Amino acid sequence: MNVVGYLHHADLLLEDEQGMAIIGGGHYVLSKGDKVSLKRVLDENKKLYLVDISFASNNHEGSYEDECIVKFEGCRDALHQYLHSCTVH
Repeated sequence: MNVVGYLHHADLLLEDEQGMAIIGGGHYVLSKGDKVSLKRVLDENKKLYLVDISFASNNHEGSYEDECIVKFEGCRDALHQYLHSCTVH
């Protein structure tokens, strides 16, 4: 998935042809255009995933492992509903 935006509290918005995701809690500073691949679940209750990261600034050469919390996964319509439900109005 590609990093396509930033959300509150340093969360990142990811998107690919399969859908969208919001992640947070990683150890690396990511920028738009970086790629994040969800490898496997480390803790189902916490939604903690092992991820591979490749950086656009490095022309996606090489990858780095990190752990991130997946806060949302789904389609664009579900993302709008999620953001509406968790945003203070």
